[in-house]
Amino acid sequence: MNVIFSETDNLVTITISGEADPSGIRRFSEIVENINNNIEKGVEIDLSEAVYLDSSSIGVLIKLHKSQKQRNLGFVITKASDRVLSLLKLCSLSDALQ
Repeated sequence: MNVIFSETDNLVTITISGEADPSGIRRFSEIVENINNNIEKGVEIDLSEAVYLDSSSIGVLIKLHKSQKQRNLGFVITKASDRVLSLLKLCSLSDALQ
């Protein structure tokens, strides 16, 4: 799993590609911690190249989603494949899907 972090004046974008693996999930979790502790911007999760997300990566997404809601900041998941989309809907993230 490859995780790319980019930031503009108004938005943080996290692009996830490939399949979930321990090192990718660790990087994703570190990025989320940084956002939760230091960044007051909306977040976009680009899943256009994500093949599969496991329970750990979904857990990190849910943690970020809850944190963004509590801080009244935007959170949106974009470009998810049908396979990933169905998994996200099962995990109560359907309101964040675009």
